[in-house]
Amino acid sequence: MSRRQKKLFYIGFALAIVVLFCGGILVGYVQRNSKLCPDGKPAVSQEDDPMLGHTDYLCHNGVVVTK
Repeated sequence: MSRRQKKLFYIGFALAIVVLFCGGILVGYVQRNSKLCPDGKPAVSQEDDPMLGHTDYLCHNGVVVTK
């Protein structure tokens, strides 16, 4: 393997890592789920129930959403 081939391999490898990293950030941004309340606003508080395995979220208008 020549010096030029090694250099091209390392550049391609670094580029692939950067593309995968940016793709992961984009997927995380698109699939986020921060708005639980029916009106699209974030919840005011949350209460975990370890016995039943669900979480209750309290919306600003008094609605309780369970996930």
